[in-house]
Amino acid sequence: MIPKEVSMRQILIASAVAVLSTAVWAEDPKPKGEPADKVLATGLAVAKKDGKAVFLEFGSQSCGWCKYLDKFHERPTVAATLGKHLVFVKVDVEDNPGGQKLYDQYAPEPGGVPVWVFLSSDGKVLADSFAEGKEKKKQNVGFPYEQNEVAHYEKALRAALPKLTDADVADILKELKDAGPKKKDEK
Repeated sequence: MIPKEVSMRQILIASAVAVLSTAVWAEDPKPKGEPADKVLATGLAVAKKDGKAVFLEFGSQSCGWCKYLDKFHERPTVAATLGKHLVFVKVDVEDNPGGQKLYDQYAPEPGGVPVWVFLSSDGKVLADSFAEGKEKKKQNVGFPYEQNEVAHYEKALRAALPKLTDADVADILKELKDAGPKKKDEK
């Protein structure tokens, strides 16, 4: 029985609050990934065991260029060629706890995502996505798309993976061009 001093309006408000709070509790927050430092440590351990280098990629779920980079690495020729030399480690700066802190450690300048770094199996930086830009300031090339960005990626590949043949590099660069968005003059 409802006391007379409780109005219908109060009942509706209380019901709405109960329903809304139940809906909020029913939705689990988006699960977080593994801590970023653990993801990297695992990749470095595998690289050391297998005699490979590490390709450390920083990205996020909402990053369009990150999706192009992921699709590029999934292409069969790229996966087969680079997979012989690299362990791929991906850190989401939003979902992996400590991801932003690790990003800040490896990015010499703020540069958005994707940011990529070639590391030796002991964690030494061999090359990264930051090319010298205007006024000698480092700029992130992200997904290598423009001619100068592709040239920087090629230079980074050759520095980090000296065992790649010229034919390997040519195949990878062709795949890179095919994996990216089509430019207006290519359509």
